[in-house]
Amino acid sequence: MIEWQGLNTEQLRAVNLLLSDRPMGDQHIIVDCQQQESGLKITRQGDKGTLAFGSQAELMHGVAIYTGLAVEKQEFTIEEQPHFDLMTAMLDVARNGVLTVEMLKTFIRRIASMGYTELWLYLEDLFEVPEEPYFGRQRGRYSQKDLHEIALYGDELGVTIVPAVQNLAHVHNALKWEAHHDVKDTDDTLLVNAPATRTFVKHILQAASAPFTTDKIHVGMDEAYQLGRGLYIDKNGHYTDQQILIQDQLKMVVELTEELGLHPYMWSDMWFTIASPKHEMYDPDVHFTPEFKAQLPKVGQVYWDYYHEDEQTYLDRFAQHFELSDDVVFAGGIWTWGSMAPDQSKMLATVQAGLTAAKKANVKQVVATMWFDDGADTPVSASWYGLQAFASYQYHDQVTTATIDEDFRLTQAESADFYHILDRFDNFTGQVNVDADNPSKIVLYEDPIIQKYEKNLSQVDLQPQWQQLVEDLGTMRLRPDDQLMVTYYYHLAQTLIAKDRVLKSVAHLRTADASVTAGNEAIANLQSYQQQLTQFSQLSRQLWHQQRRGNGYEVIDVRIGGQLSRCATLIWRIQEWQAGRDDLAELQEPLLLMDKKNNGLIGHGLYKEIVSACDLSF
Repeated sequence: MIEWQGLNTEQLRAVNLLLSDRPMGDQHIIVDCQQQESGLKITRQGDKGTLAFGSQAELMHGVAIYTGLAVEKQEFTIEEQPHFDLMTAMLDVARNGVLTVEMLKTFIRRIASMGYTELWLYLEDLFEVPEEPYFGRQRGRYSQKDLHEIALYGDELGVTIVPAVQNLAHVHNALKWEAHHDVKDTDDTLLVNAPATRTFVKHILQAASAPFTTDKIHVGMDEAYQLGRGLYIDKNGHYTDQQILIQDQLKMVVELTEELGLHPYMWSDMWFTIASPKHEMYDPDVHFTPEFKAQLPKVGQVYWDYYHEDEQTYLDRFAQHFELSDDVVFAGGIWTWGSMAPDQSKMLATVQAGLTAAKKANVKQVVATMWFDDGADTPVSASWYGLQAFASYQYHDQVTTATIDEDFRLTQAESADFYHILDRFDNFTGQVNVDADNPSKIVLYEDPIIQKYEKNLSQVDLQPQWQQLVEDLGTMRLRPDDQLMVTYYYHLAQTLIAKDRVLKSVAHLRTADASVTAGNEAIANLQSYQQQLTQFSQLSRQLWHQQRRGNGYEVIDVRIGGQLSRCATLIWRIQEWQAGRDDLAELQEPLLLMDKKNNGLIGHGLYKEIVSACDLSF
């Protein structure tokens, strides 16, 4: 055991919480802990050591590093100084996948060990608003009690929990309800300058800030492309320039935050989009005058960019942002969205470029965003390595993959090997998956007879790489709380191989020489896929409910269950075809490339784009 001396009762409790689910060695070390101005210095000489730390967050990170090193080394000296004032993780719980309170606590412990100082909890409508009973209804929203418990837990571990909500667009889940009709402009956007909207936003800000212990709040306001183009025109009788509307909305939001004693941050993209003659987000030709900057309310501007692999793009955008505000935050992404597994190569390349540029531009606040767009197919725990990759730039001047792997091993007590090979579900480029191809999701959800991506998928032989994944995942061993995830991905790889065989054998039935035997082969492949998918579904269900509330999994059940039902239908139809009673007419459609999001080697798509060319009514 390690005996941490010199800490007060609260600090010792935090240390014990941090290490509560981490395997520990049986050696005895006495570590003298002392507070200093900032940074970390840790030493060990045999059974004695020291830990000097600045903040509570640095104490947590220092304890994690010390514990990892002590397992293998009798002597060491490590000194680290932070590059950024704030190292923040942003966790999306609004796209179906609402973490349980216990999983949120696990998440806080894990990021505390990496050195994060804040967690921005992206909520949209996933929290209780007493005056608005339909807000977040049946979506697994957090109660005020839940959020207060989470906030206090974060404070113990040096991670301030900050609410992130929406006060303009991205409110479609709230606007689905007729109860919110009076605040609706378009399906996704609030009605600016309406008295009901001011009341609605005030309720949101009050409820979002009340359970937390910080005065900081993120008010959203990004991607409001339809602002003023819906019921606003009907109610006002004219079109109003979007820059006027967003400034009116921001002025109102800031007035309310001032009433509540809050310090707001917002996404910056709409300033650029509206000012661009091309209506282009972060148009490089857009610049802001000192007069425009001076008249804006004092709101932190968060520049989000998850896409570029070159430093210069970020440096240019930072320069533009400092024309807009002195309070600039950079938000990169760890690519947990859009596929069945994180896009690790894209994540590593964009994080390196973005954070290296942020250091050069003297940006002092950085955020690692974890989005779960399109139904939260990716397990939360698959994000651990990406979070560490981002955090490693806090304490190292130069960061390589080896640096991140070593940090991960020390802070998380796991090898990074498992997390690296997750990239092989979707990356068939041999380099960086810059276009975010997601063949794993395409193959899983592709209709077995109406194959929208057939021509795209024919360009790459997917099975050998996925077969190697099966072999490699079969040998992986992680911490007990992560091992179920390994099993989940092991069976996902097997399921994808089975589905790829289905797609090929069914497509073969269009050929002139297709026989009863070919039909039998397709049926056998469909039955094998049904078996694999059933087993995968059981693991998916188990892993989801280990990490997330039940709300939202109905979407995954519909997706997987729909695949099983389509297999049953197609088996019956092939049998009808063999008897001469069905011509499988869908197979005679001309083969075309999927013409959306087709810039990469294979292409990528959302579930609704993959599963059918018809609209989904749910």
